[in-house]
Amino acid sequence: MLVAGLLICRLIDDIATYEIEKARGQVATGIESYMKDNGATKEEAMVKFVKNATDAWKDINEECLRPCLYNSRDVWMRILNLECIIHVAYKDNQDGYTQPEKVLKPHIIALFIDPVQI
Repeated sequence: MLVAGLLICRLIDDIATYEIEKARGQVATGIESYMKDNGATKEEAMVKFVKNATDAWKDINEECLRPCLYNSRDVWMRILNLECIIHVAYKDNQDGYTQPEKVLKPHIIALFIDPVQI
């Protein structure tokens, strides 16, 4: 589960920040490396990264459904919560870490200012 979580963080960040990093002149990105190693286009690399991230989410979901024999469920929940935050921060290929006012601000307002009453 931890490996899948780290993989999701890496892949989703690479997808969301590719254009910004390329504009800065950074050539050592995950997308660029995949394109060079596999002779792929940018679109093919993006599709592969999304597929790998989706497969990692499936691994996490499968792991959460298994009985917990020796690992702490609390640790698993923290990993799962981190992945949910990453999903929100980089949703729709937007970089919520670099541009929090654009991506994260509406979620923070919804959570603290305008919460749903239960």
